Amino acid sequence: MGSCDYRFRCSAVPQVKHSCCPTTNNNTITNNPVNTNTLRFLYVANIVDDTVEIYNITNPIAPVRLGEFGSGDLNGPNGLAIKGTTLYVANQGDGTVEIYNISNPSSPIQVGEFGSGDLTFPIGLIVTGNTLYVTNFINSTIEIYNIFNPIAPVRLGEFGSGDLANPLRMVITGNILYVTNLSDSTIEIYNIFNPIAPIRLGEFGSGDLNIPVGLAIIENILYVTSRNDNTVVIYNISNPIAPIWVGEFGSGDLNAPEELAITENTLYVANGGNNTIEIYDITNPTVPIRVGEFGFGDLNGPRGMSIFTVFG
Repeated sequence: MGSCDYRFRCSAVPQVKHSCCPTTNNNTITNNPVNTNTLRFLYVANIVDDTVEIYNITNPIAPVRLGEFGSGDLNGPNGLAIKGTTLYVANQGDGTVEIYNISNPSSPIQVGEFGSGDLTFPIGLIVTGNTLYVTNFINSTIEIYNIFNPIAPVRLGEFGSGDLANPLRMVITGNILYVTNLSDSTIEIYNIFNPIAPIRLGEFGSGDLNIPVGLAIIENILYVTSRNDNTVVIYNISNPIAPIWVGEFGSGDLNAPEELAITENTLYVANGGNNTIEIYDITNPTVPIRVGEFGFGDLNGPRGMSIFTVFG
């Protein structure tokens, strides 16, 4: 597997690294360093309860619930993203993004919010270096923020008007950004070599996807949830601007699948219709094997997910 993308400068935070190591962003795996003292935590947005659930996923196929947070701060929480020890939560109900300090991963502390006036029904979040992208669902744009100071984001602009049709979620591989388009069931492709001036390269997925929502990448494989088909579609992205359909999985297991997250060789799928998270072994990434589920009774409308890793 390729080397880890250190754009998050994880090593700048003693003993704590975001999942960019081994993850380049919320949903992209590029390396699997071995560390027996590693602890991993999964955050899951509970859109109906206005909370975020916390799970210890150090054993990825046997998550342990640790609690929840956000009651009183959150209004329709959806997408999640992490930079260092800062967690961002898209508050779709009030058009803001909440900011939490997760230095103690099991006890996040709210430290602010931003986006009021810029955002209309924000859903998806993703970080690349010191840039945060937020999908503006109603306006069909993506807002750009500078998060050099992670607790004081500065808006730099927006892009996607005319290309996007109710954008939902995003994933990054190298200098390529993929964005799911709800209204026309496609995925837009942007070059983000200059992260504050993305360039549209094209789109794909028409005919394969039926309401694409979540995205995740492992090596040269892209997974996309097809919500209305109750499946996850697989693409080969060896050529990232010309993805090739490989297959799909999850029929019979999934019910309105939403977000995706990967840790090592495990894929989590938020099952919005069943209020669970499905677990798949992706040792062979083109032939995922279901190994269980969790969260029933804890989750109520699971949406965004993000993984935070602490190295001993």
